Amino acid sequence: LPPREDAARVARFVTHLCDWGALATISTEEAVRGWPFADILSLSDGPPGAGSGVPYFYLSPLQQSVGHLQENPDATLTMSLAQTDFCRKRGFDPQSPLCAHIILAGTVTKVNETEVDFAKRSLFIRHPEMKTWPSSHNWFFAKLNITNIWVVDYFGGPKIVTPEEYYNVTFQ
Repeated sequence: LPPREDAARVARFVTHLCDWGALATISTEEAVRGWPFADILSLSDGPPGAGSGVPYFYLSPLQQSVGHLQENPDATLTMSLAQTDFCRKRGFDPQSPLCAHIILAGTVTKVNETEVDFAKRSLFIRHPEMKTWPSSHNWFFAKLNITNIWVVDYFGGPKIVTPEEYYNVTFQ
């Protein structure tokens, strides 16, 4: 884990290490229209060791979240080091602020043609099973265009990171 004082670096670290997250949308389902609706999605910000910071997804119109996003593309994505060995090895409860997690807010959009190859390589290298999913589901590549970032990695509340700070992080 990078130093907790460097919240932007912590956010990029968590994004790159995590292979999935909980994406919250605003429901369009009749029974819960307008309510928050979370779904687990596999993701990748790039091949291992070469993260871009952009969370990419492989989505199908058959997924409930995709239906919600078609009406309102705003979403939040939560990722936590609880999905790695980091917290377990240290005895941190998944809800503990010491078990770093981040919340990214923004809009989910299909990737354009210039990004498709990178998104595909990034996702399929981490999630090889995706290559075998039924083509009849009309899968497409999408990304979260990040507008807001919160980092929870210690007691005392979240740290706010700007997208500019987040994307300016470099790793050696």
